[in-house]
Amino acid sequence: MTDIIENEEIDKDTVTPEELDNLFSQKYNLLTETAVTLKKTYINKLSLTKSLNLAVSLLDNSIEVYKIEKSSISQVCKLSGHQKALTELVFSPKEDYLLYSAGHDGIKLWDTRTSGLCVQEYKEEEDTPARPYDAMDISCTGRVICAGSQLVQEDAYIVFWDQRNPQPLGGYWNSHTDDITQVKFHKEKTEILATGSLDGLLNVYNLMEETEDDALTYSMNVENSVEKITWLNENHVACITQSNDLQTWDAGTGDIIKTYNRDKIARSIKRHRSDDCYLVDAFTSTDNMVILAGSYGGDGTVLRSVTEMGKKLQPTTNFTKNKQVVRCCSYDDDHDLLVTAGESGLISVWNTDSGLEPVTITKKLKNQSLHDKRHKPY
Repeated sequence: MTDIIENEEIDKDTVTPEELDNLFSQKYNLLTETAVTLKKTYINKLSLTKSLNLAVSLLDNSIEVYKIEKSSISQVCKLSGHQKALTELVFSPKEDYLLYSAGHDGIKLWDTRTSGLCVQEYKEEEDTPARPYDAMDISCTGRVICAGSQLVQEDAYIVFWDQRNPQPLGGYWNSHTDDITQVKFHKEKTEILATGSLDGLLNVYNLMEETEDDALTYSMNVENSVEKITWLNENHVACITQSNDLQTWDAGTGDIIKTYNRDKIARSIKRHRSDDCYLVDAFTSTDNMVILAGSYGGDGTVLRSVTEMGKKLQPTTNFTKNKQVVRCCSYDDDHDLLVTAGESGLISVWNTDSGLEPVTITKKLKNQSLHDKRHKPY
């Protein structure tokens, strides 16, 4: 009887080192890097401002705030206050010393000028316990907060607050049937919101409409659980699924534009085994979509980007000095600067120019009951 020998594939590059260097021709330097702690930790959320303030979340539900200047990262403060899982961080787009955080014990506002004091906690409607929020975002005006909850007694809630008032403005709870994993305001239109869920739906709302039914402009079936969504431009939204596929959708028409499955992305970053490859995020650079992806194979340090050019993914950058599996990133187009963080607790700052000079960026909301006929949040 012949013995059965399991031949497990090993992820490796599909081209030579010389070909890699030629294909991934846009070079990013590791400008600076820091470890948030000497203990092994995990960073899976970060937020970056235009003035290069940076916040990251840690495994112990604390938040570290840093300032990026030229070729250094200096710590500003450490914030502690969430007793349950911390799920999202977002700086105010208008006042970059104000930081919002979401978790399974509610929404908090921090002032980083005061050594990390929590200056506001946003409440539920009266007699309602704190909902476990997995997603949160701030409108481009800095005025409206939105959070998406896990499924609570058969309802998944999208709740809104005026940033000046701890009491909720209103909310939606009929559009998703499972945990809400993402809520993202449009970058320029404060009334447009996109949400994603484990139920496989990518929804787009116009919050100026009176009811939830009217506000729901499009409900797009991703046919997979939604992991991340990103507004790429005026109408296009990128969606990363939990199986590491990427789709782009037109939020103005509700039509799917393009799908890149995990195999396609693995081939585009020149890796052999797609099951070992993962997606970090997508962002826009010089009007094109850039996809950041990596591989768990070997020591887990492979990190590469590809750019959508027409209908193809063009190899762009090979981050050869990466030292970890990357879980989150933020790109600042003013400086052509990319910040990555991940499973080894490292914050890495990448730039095409080592001479970084930071820049400083210098309808009345109506209060109502959360269950008041599902009126528009503002």
